[in-house]
Amino acid sequence: MTENTLERNRAKGVWPTLIDMFTSPKEAFDSVAAAPRPWFPLALTLLTSLIATSYYFSILDLAWWIDDTLRQSGATGEDLEAARMAMGSMTRTMMLSFGVVSTLIGTLLFVLIEAVYLSLAGALMGSDYKFRHWFGLASWAGTPFIVSAIAILVNVSLYPGGQLSSFDLDPTTLAAMGLTLGETYEPITSSISLPMLWAMALTVIGFGQWQRASLAKASLIVLGPYVAVLAAVLAFSS
Repeated sequence: MTENTLERNRAKGVWPTLIDMFTSPKEAFDSVAAAPRPWFPLALTLLTSLIATSYYFSILDLAWWIDDTLRQSGATGEDLEAARMAMGSMTRTMMLSFGVVSTLIGTLLFVLIEAVYLSLAGALMGSDYKFRHWFGLASWAGTPFIVSAIAILVNVSLYPGGQLSSFDLDPTTLAAMGLTLGETYEPITSSISLPMLWAMALTVIGFGQWQRASLAKASLIVLGPYVAVLAAVLAFSS
C-alpha cells in the first residue's frame, strides 16, 4: 500500500476522533495527522461557545449587570455616572452582538496564532507536517473548551433571574474552584480555567507525539509563550 493509503487507514471519522481526544489523545492525534480536518472541531467549539454566550445575554438582568460591572471596575464619582449612562444606552441586542463577535474573533485568532507558532516551531525542528496539520492540531486540542461552554450553560441555568456576574460566569476557572491568591492575582485566576489547562496539555501531547520529542522538550516549546505572557502579567500586576 502507498503512504497515502496508510494515512487514510489511520484516519478515523470526526466523531470517533473527538471521543479519542478526550479518552485516548495519542490515537486521536494519529488520526489528525492522517486527516487534519481542522474546521470540524473549531466549528463545534465555536458553536457551543456561541450558544452559551447567547443564552447568558438572553436572560441577563441588564440593569443589575451594569451596576455589578461598574462596582467590579471600581469606578467612582463622575466617571461612574458617565460609564453608567454609556452602558445604559446599550440594548440587549447590542450586547449580544458584541459577545458573539468577540467570541468568534477571539477564538479564531487564538487558534490561528497557535497554529502559526506550532508550524514555525515544527519547521525549525525539521518537521514534515504542513500548516494544515498544525492548524488541525490546534483546533482539535481546543475541544476541551466545549466542556467549558457546557459548564457555563449549566451555571447560567441556575440563575433564572439573570443576576449572574460575568466575572462568575465560568465555573471552571481557578478562582471559581476556590484558588485565591489575593486581589492582585484575581484577574489571572479568573482567566485560567481547567479546560484551558486541559487544552494546553493536549497540545503538548500532540506536539511531542508528532515531533517525537520528550515531554520536557515539548512542554518547553509549547508552554514557553504562555509562561512568558504570565510572567509579564505578574510583573505588571505587582
